[in-house]
Amino acid sequence: MNLKNRNQIIWLLIPLIAAFFVHSCSSESRDLKLEMQISELICDDGLHIFEGRILELEGIKSVTANIETGKVIITFHEKSISAQEIKTHLSEFGFTIDGEAGNQIARKRLPSCCLE
Repeated sequence: MNLKNRNQIIWLLIPLIAAFFVHSCSSESRDLKLEMQISELICDDGLHIFEGRILELEGIKSVTANIETGKVIITFHEKSISAQEIKTHLSEFGFTIDGEAGNQIARKRLPSCCLE
């Protein structure tokens, strides 16, 4: 291969490599926020159980919960977990999410103060 052909190949590869790096940077995932109303967050016990269950999931970045309002804000990494997976996980432990009752058997295991 002569020098002229080698230079042409290099000049063809440079834009391809640049495009690859631009694409890989733009496809990075981001953190999303999920807001929910959890009926059982009316006591410290419910809050403790909720935080333990949510923080065991991979991809959860932060959790803010308000016992007075029952409102939670969960920040999560979109490539690690989805909002639906978070809701399903919490529902399996008996939590009522946005008015939808969770697993009834698991709900019976929650402390009585959470069910008032």
